[in-house]
Amino acid sequence: MVDRQSRNQLAEAIRALVSGQISNDEFERRVPVTSEDPAVWHLYFDGVWFLYSDLWEYKLKKKHRLPPATKAEVARWILFLKTDQPFQWPQANGWQSFLMFFGSLVTFGLAARFYRRKYQSAGEWAVWPFINRASYEEALKTPVYLHAAL
Repeated sequence: MVDRQSRNQLAEAIRALVSGQISNDEFERRVPVTSEDPAVWHLYFDGVWFLYSDLWEYKLKKKHRLPPATKAEVARWILFLKTDQPFQWPQANGWQSFLMFFGSLVTFGLAARFYRRKYQSAGEWAVWPFINRASYEEALKTPVYLHAAL
């Protein structure tokens, strides 16, 4: 299910965070937490959340600037959010998540590495969150923002 309003809201919040217009705390206030679109949840928790620390408030400028390769990856995430393509990567349900967490504790992270490897083999990891290069290239035909704006 594509939640256009939440995808647009998250895309705008990501752009503002990465360009240094808003702080990490302001970004978190803008994240649409009630969306049932799996793309919104996965892009936040599996992507954007790793871009910043939530221990203190700051903007991604100067000292905390993102490297160009990371900005290119973020631009791909935003491009995906602006499409109506469904999120096709595997999604763990509550029990699977619990078992993976517990299994990772017991195996000192081995279970998580196994799951990550299996997850990444479900599509073309180099173009995540797109499932494959063809869907990514299709989205590139109608870009919604200039990548240089990040």
